[in-house]
Amino acid sequence: MRHREPLSLNALLLVPALALAAVGCVAVSARHLALAAAATGTLFLVPIVFRLWTRTWYRGLVLRGAGVFLIGMHVPLLLGGALAYGRIGCAEGDCPGLYLLGVLVSPIVGALSSVVYWLVGRPPV
Repeated sequence: MRHREPLSLNALLLVPALALAAVGCVAVSARHLALAAAATGTLFLVPIVFRLWTRTWYRGLVLRGAGVFLIGMHVPLLLGGALAYGRIGCAEGDCPGLYLLGVLVSPIVGALSSVVYWLVGRPPV
């Protein structure tokens, strides 16, 4: 009988990170901005503390994590803008709801992409 290997800490931290991102997105769509800010802050701080305690930091990790945050943050903005622009019957200024939702969700997606990078990122060779 083969023994299964235990889950790594990275896999165990991705589940709460995805749950916090989902809570943040639901809070944004329900217009509970305090809950969304708390979920986003927790999503951003917990992996940083985990990484500080369990792994060594290498040069450029924080800068790359900030870059991944900025890239991930722009994805919902671009999607919201493209969906609002591509909607039939939307004249200028008629469909700001989709873009506003992208603006509100963008910090959550940015923090989630940075968390995923910090958890699975490997040092450069």
